Amino acid sequence: MGLSSLKDHLEKLSFAKNAALFGVCRVDDLRDNFHPEIKTASKSLGTAISIGVALSPAVMNTIDNHPNMLYKAHYQQVNHTLNDIAFAVAVEIAHHDGKAIPIPASQIVHWKPMRAHLSHREIACKAGLGWRGRNNLLVTKKHGSQVRLVTVLTDLELEPDNPSELDCGDCHACLDACPVGAISEIVDDFNLGRCYEQVDKFSKQNNYGHLICGLCLKACPGSE
Repeated sequence: MGLSSLKDHLEKLSFAKNAALFGVCRVDDLRDNFHPEIKTASKSLGTAISIGVALSPAVMNTIDNHPNMLYKAHYQQVNHTLNDIAFAVAVEIAHHDGKAIPIPASQIVHWKPMRAHLSHREIACKAGLGWRGRNNLLVTKKHGSQVRLVTVLTDLELEPDNPSELDCGDCHACLDACPVGAISEIVDDFNLGRCYEQVDKFSKQNNYGHLICGLCLKACPGSE
């Protein structure tokens, strides 16, 4: 199977397992920002596959001023789905004599500042899934920010996709939705410290035990 056909095959596999978004990019220029746990191991893996699963608009609409237990359960289930998809993609790549590392969808490896193995959002933007919104999250045309992401690193030189040329335009809905003013007009002015303090506060309410919020996601539903 050629690389073009294999890319199509991996995309179909992902969508068959409930993915809503699939894209590919090169990551050699992003590796300096990878966590040390994967930086060395990924040196021979120059391609990233970015996969997104859409959140349920019906669940998002139950959020009112703070996250709830239904959203927590949905958030966890979507992360499990993403990890299952990434594992299946990595296994399929191995069947075609490639190397692959599935990067967990929601795994904080350093808390202050919050840091994962890599930025799923940064890779998704480069892979053409959407753009970085004012809320510091991926924004997609169809689903807005109501998506979760996972990444598979591989040595297969799959054809990269083009980054989106879209942006948030005149939409400022997430600014009004943020209870602590962490979101600004200018994307680079997003205040991660304020955001973290608020999700940490939410996590202690009703024993949520998860750093979740969902308010700016609810405000950014996309075109569906």
